[in-house]
Amino acid sequence: MMNMTGKAAAAAIMASVLLLTAGCDGTGKPGQTPPPATANPSTAKPAEPKPATPAAPTQTEVKLYFPNDAGDGLGSVKVSVPSEDKYTAAVKELVAGTKEPGLASIFPKGVKVLGVKVEGDLATVDFSKELTHKFVGGSTGEQMLVSALVNTMTEFPEIERVLLTVEGQRIETISGHLDTSEPFTRPTGLVQ
Repeated sequence: MMNMTGKAAAAAIMASVLLLTAGCDGTGKPGQTPPPATANPSTAKPAEPKPATPAAPTQTEVKLYFPNDAGDGLGSVKVSVPSEDKYTAAVKELVAGTKEPGLASIFPKGVKVLGVKVEGDLATVDFSKELTHKFVGGSTGEQMLVSALVNTMTEFPEIERVLLTVEGQRIETISGHLDTSEPFTRPTGLVQ
């Protein structure tokens, strides 16, 4: 059995062998350890952060109302609109019209949605002057346009009344048949 001095000597020899072989290049000859790959700062690239994946915009489903071909009622079409501007987006879709069989577009060509402001249960929908300048419908057309707009906007549960304005001003009528100076509530009996 080896005494304590022998064990210490054996440990010292092993440590020396390990230190000597650590400095060799694999051929048993002393060599230098190759530098790490990023030792040259002029060629090293910093790690690029991964681009953040943009969150998909949230959508809100809403019913748009359009007059039927007979002009005696309204039908609906479901669409998805961006949630962050759902009121304006819904009105713009309504103004753009529909290709749904049996339903007709009602807004005059060229009319623009200038904005929608919601305060409490009232939505004020502002249109460009083409709403009144280019409208060609009679009393039924006027009623269908207002009913389509009001039914569409009151699909949002927080809206109960809708006021139409043109270029930021209240209007008395669209084409002389229906008083539009006050807000409208959802009409009953026209939805089929």
